[in-house]
Amino acid sequence: MCGVKPWLAHYDSDVAPSIAPYPDTTLLDYLSKLAREQGDQPALLFKGAAMSYRELDTLSDACAAALAAEGVRPGDRVALLLPNCPQFLIAQFGIWKAGGVVVPLNPIYTERELEAALTAVGASVIIVLTPFYARIKSIQARAGLRRVIATSIKEYLPPLLRLLFTLFKEKKTGHRIALASDDLWLQPLLASHGVSPKPAVTVRPGDRAVILASGGTTGTPKGVVGLHRHYIAAGRQLYEWTKSALTPRTDVIMLPLPMFHVYANIGVQPLAFVAPAPLSIVPNLRDIGDLLKTIRQVKPAFFNGIPTL
Repeated sequence: MCGVKPWLAHYDSDVAPSIAPYPDTTLLDYLSKLAREQGDQPALLFKGAAMSYRELDTLSDACAAALAAEGVRPGDRVALLLPNCPQFLIAQFGIWKAGGVVVPLNPIYTERELEAALTAVGASVIIVLTPFYARIKSIQARAGLRRVIATSIKEYLPPLLRLLFTLFKEKKTGHRIALASDDLWLQPLLASHGVSPKPAVTVRPGDRAVILASGGTTGTPKGVVGLHRHYIAAGRQLYEWTKSALTPRTDVIMLPLPMFHVYANIGVQPLAFVAPAPLSIVPNLRDIGDLLKTIRQVKPAFFNGIPTL
């Protein structure tokens, strides 16, 4: 085999030449199993707070029910204009449970770029962080968005930090908004659907899961479709290469890279659920002070970055 594939001779001794066949599963199956068997263990770490697998599973069930009530059907595209925060994963898993396709967008996109991306993918619903709300409202009609759902970064902060943010930073940093009468807040929406049954949708590995923007280095970024099985393939491959250095359920994977990008979304995220390992998410990789504070706080075993970071 090494004669045909000479690179195999350079694999670590504990890395198999192939891990095919891949299981006929999705990340939804991994989350459901973790919620049943390790429900109290932390899935996400964010600003000193933790969210368990059971909480993530329950909240994403509510999100799926809410989206279905808002008319989201299998195959529909739902956009996310969010940094790395618990709402991103709640919404992502919720969209998948409703049979939808996740469209994560870069929060620093201009109005023109947002309009072009939303129009190209045909998104009907968007979940947006409050500082980006005005940008979305300015293009909503032209982009064909029929529903805007807003969320605040403070909603999953620890109680004291949430209070301090509300008193001293929310208004000053543009996080406090007045919501239009036809828009919705994410938190009340989740609360109102907390006991609603999730949609009776079967999600298969070959179904579309995500549309991520290409680099756009030679022109306008193009939407690249990822399937549910791609997450499993990536997660299993990543685990095969890192298993000798990773202690499941104990080691923390730190993710400061944005989840609208393929590296974080498909190149890191699935490992956290396949291993499994708590995922420490950082909303702004350019805030080096917060980044260093988070490193001291969670003591990650894995740090995912790019050379400049």
